Amino acid sequence: MFASNRYHSSLCIHLLQLIDWPTSVLCGIMRLSLPQIMLGTLPIVFLIFPTCLTGALLYMASLETDTGNPEFPWAATVSTVTASLTAIVQFGSMIVAAYYLEQTAGKRVADIQAIPDDREVKEADDKAAYLKKCYTDVTQWNVVPLSAKLLLQTSLACIITGSYMVQLFSSLCFTPHSLTDSIDENLDGNVSNLFLPLGWVSIGLFCISMIFIYLFTRWGEQKAYKLANGISVSPDGSSESASIADAFEPGRRLSGSVRYEEAP
Repeated sequence: MFASNRYHSSLCIHLLQLIDWPTSVLCGIMRLSLPQIMLGTLPIVFLIFPTCLTGALLYMASLETDTGNPEFPWAATVSTVTASLTAIVQFGSMIVAAYYLEQTAGKRVADIQAIPDDREVKEADDKAAYLKKCYTDVTQWNVVPLSAKLLLQTSLACIITGSYMVQLFSSLCFTPHSLTDSIDENLDGNVSNLFLPLGWVSIGLFCISMIFIYLFTRWGEQKAYKLANGISVSPDGSSESASIADAFEPGRRLSGSVRYEEAP
C-alpha cells in the first residue's frame, strides 16, 4: 500500500490512523513522495476538529457567572453531541483503516511472503525470545527464593492498599481541584497542597510498590541472563556451557524451542 506511487484513499486512511511516528519513519525509509504524504495527512483535520470542539465546549460549560449560574448553559448539551460525534468519527476511521489493511494483505499475500527476513533483526528477535523464555523459567513461583517472593508480595500489597485509599477516601487524600481552578487561589500557589496527609501516604505506597517491582524484575532479568549465558543444548542432546552470543551461531540449538538457521 505504501509502496504505491500514487495517492489513493486507502493510503490516506492509514496515514491518518496508524501511529504517527512509526508511519513517518516508514515513509522516509521507503523514500515516498513528501508532497503526496503531506497531501494525504491533510484530512486529519476531520479527526482533530471534533475533538478540539468537544474540549472547548466542555471548558465553556464549566464557566460560571458571578451569580453562580452557567455562563453558557447550552455548552454542556452541545458538548455531549460533539463528544458522540468524535467517538463515531474515531471509531469509523479505525474500521475503514482495518478494512483497507485486510484487503491489501489479502490481495498481496505472495508479495508479503516474498519479503526476506532481515538476518540481524531475526537473530535479535530470537535472542529476545529466548531471554524471555529464560525469564519465565526463573520466575516460576515454585523456584523463586523467599526474598524475591517477599519483594513481589510487598509490592502487590502496597499498590492495592494505595489504590483503595485513593478510590474509597479520595476526599481525605486530595484537595478538591478541577482543571479550571486556579493554583494560586485554590492551592495557595503551591502544587503540593493538592495532597493531604493521607494522599502522601498513598503516593508513598505507590513509589514503594514501583521500587520493589523494579527490584524483582531486575533480579529476574539477571537470573535469566545467567541462564541464557550458562546453559545450551547441542544438537546431539548433550549439555554444554556457552555464551548467549555463541549459542546463536547458525545451526546451534538452545535449551528451548528457539533455533537460528543460516540462510541459504
